[in-house]
Amino acid sequence: MQFITRLSRWALSGPRAWISIIFAVFIVLLFVYNTLVTSTENPEDYTLPSAKNKATNSKSEAVVNKNKPNSNTDEDNNYDSLVTTDPLQNVEKVIAPIPSIEYVIKSGDTLAGIFASLGLPRESLYAVLEADQEYLVLEPLMPKDKFSFKLDDEGQLIELTRIIDISKSVSYVRHGNGGFSYEENIKPITYKHNAIHSKITGNFYLSAKKVGLSDTNILIIHDVLKGRVNFRKDLRANDAFNVVIKSGSIDGVKVGENQLEALEITVKGKTYSAFLHSDGRFYDLDGNSLTPSLLRWPTRKQYRISSSFNANRLHPITGHPAPHNGVDLATPSGTEVLATGDGVVTRVATHKYAGKYVVVDYTGPYSSRFLHLSKILVKKGQQVKRGQVVALSGNTGRTTGAHLHYELHVRGRPVNPMTTDIPTTQSIPKSKRAEYNTNVEYWVSMMASEKTSDDETTKRAQTEQSDVEQTLE
Repeated sequence: MQFITRLSRWALSGPRAWISIIFAVFIVLLFVYNTLVTSTENPEDYTLPSAKNKATNSKSEAVVNKNKPNSNTDEDNNYDSLVTTDPLQNVEKVIAPIPSIEYVIKSGDTLAGIFASLGLPRESLYAVLEADQEYLVLEPLMPKDKFSFKLDDEGQLIELTRIIDISKSVSYVRHGNGGFSYEENIKPITYKHNAIHSKITGNFYLSAKKVGLSDTNILIIHDVLKGRVNFRKDLRANDAFNVVIKSGSIDGVKVGENQLEALEITVKGKTYSAFLHSDGRFYDLDGNSLTPSLLRWPTRKQYRISSSFNANRLHPITGHPAPHNGVDLATPSGTEVLATGDGVVTRVATHKYAGKYVVVDYTGPYSSRFLHLSKILVKKGQQVKRGQVVALSGNTGRTTGAHLHYELHVRGRPVNPMTTDIPTTQSIPKSKRAEYNTNVEYWVSMMASEKTSDDETTKRAQTEQSDVEQTLE
């Protein structure tokens, strides 16, 4: 009885009893867990029981194969190479393409604004403009023109491309030193010749437009024959004119403007003709020039050349192409700049590095550029004559001093204006006469064939009309 009394005093009751029971159960479960699970010092060494079985089987197979000759076959090697602790090791790695942004120019766009909207740094814009200084193809921006910006993984510009037309695009590609180099992509153009025969109805301009001649071609005809034909007073209704036009296309899509190559016009019973020679000038049947020759110098006197033309010049630091596409003349600021031929002003603009500049297209394949000007005296679209003052030289843009940068282009390509063969004579030289005569013979036959075909059509129409009249009678 005394023992029971002592036990009742030792036993807990109430909440303390429940706490004691829970603690005891926890100790028991912890003991069971430690008994069933083998602990390891390095958790990475722990393997599941199924993996242990596989490892045991592999060891057994290895012992068996060890006793077999040549047990390590190619198939075994291939299989072993596929078993790896990295499940992605043998997955084909796909390199994400470099991001490219296609941008269509809208009215009011500027290069600076486009770069800012795309989050491209100003330094990239300046580097591209520096490379563009010798080419001037990025501006002016025209609505619907297409630009492509290619970026690297960090979103930095690595290539800027402008699509000029279906036949040509130009790119500025970043090189290792951070600058950009100029590249061209040109598709071959298919050319064909067409002869057109028509007659004056109303006035010459409307008659020429009716058969598809452009304003440029009509202006050329007027300039070539203005010394022989008065287009306002001499032309009469039904006076005939024939032309040969060269047009280009790529995959059936028209490229560029039609080029006038030959023309004949009959005025008061007398026929006048003109033919385009490879030097870009028009001549008559006897090879006498119908267009003024070009001036060699764009100034009234010959100034010292401070930097010569060099299409193959390399940048002294980067070693990449950095051509000098013109000549620099050491002219004092304010020197009169002359058009070197008859033509039309096609561009008046300002460039960060080229400064104020003017572009003039002359009759034929010639054009010129004048850079770093202090003042421009002509407007875009204005016709100019050889020797006319178009600007004053200066020191605008990036220069080391006042000078005139003068470029001469032939069919869109820069040439050395001081040495290239330009039309300075008044007749075709004997060495080129055979080539000229061959072309003239071909063009004359084309225009004669077209005229004969047109005359036959007219006669046939008149005969049909006569038959109708007789039937009515």
